[in-house]
Amino acid sequence: MRGVVLKAFCLVFIVAAGCTNSDIVSIADQSYFPLHVGNYQIYDVNETDILQLTCGDGGQTVKNYQLKVLIFDSVKNSAGGYTYDAHRYTRTDSTQAWADLDTWTMRVTSSQVIVNESNVIYVNLIFPLRNNEKWRVNQYNDLKADSLDSLASLGQPYTLTNGKQFKTTLTVVQSNEQNLVYEDKRFEVYASTVGLIYKEITQLNYFTDQCFGQQKIMNGIIYKQTLKSYGR
Repeated sequence: MRGVVLKAFCLVFIVAAGCTNSDIVSIADQSYFPLHVGNYQIYDVNETDILQLTCGDGGQTVKNYQLKVLIFDSVKNSAGGYTYDAHRYTRTDSTQAWADLDTWTMRVTSSQVIVNESNVIYVNLIFPLRNNEKWRVNQYNDLKADSLDSLASLGQPYTLTNGKQFKTTLTVVQSNEQNLVYEDKRFEVYASTVGLIYKEITQLNYFTDQCFGQQKIMNGIIYKQTLKSYGR
């Protein structure tokens, strides 16, 4: 119903306002980041922390655990929309009780998805969704101002390593850099009506004196977060 109303609005004002179908923020767009009190996602996380004093000394720590994200409350904000509180928990495995981790806040506007991660605000998505669209992820914080996220594979299917399949997804590429000194590759995958289903971070610094040019890891992290279950 809302999509029909928006299209009618555009037909009336297309000359005056320049509104086109490609400018419409649809419910389908916003479904990639659904926000409802009671929504939850449980992820399997594999995290490898690397710290090597010499080339190839094998200094790394591997951690496997579960992460739960639960939207437990919402409040009306000054913009007239709602801000949602998402509490995060961790546990070693399904036999253990959940332990508190932290709380993030999230909100969806007509043009952006804004997430406050422990007092650092990021723009996770922008609307309308378009392939190859780029935006300033740090628009509302003091981090690197020229960092750009980009949208890829809009509307494509995606299969997780645990076999779960999703028909309609998009990928947000946060960084895809690699050279002789470091590697920084980060991306997130969102599924329609589900939200975040996969997240991967690879941030590595290579040795610049001993074994330079061989891309031997001095320190860094490899992080993979895979959706296990979700519901409301």
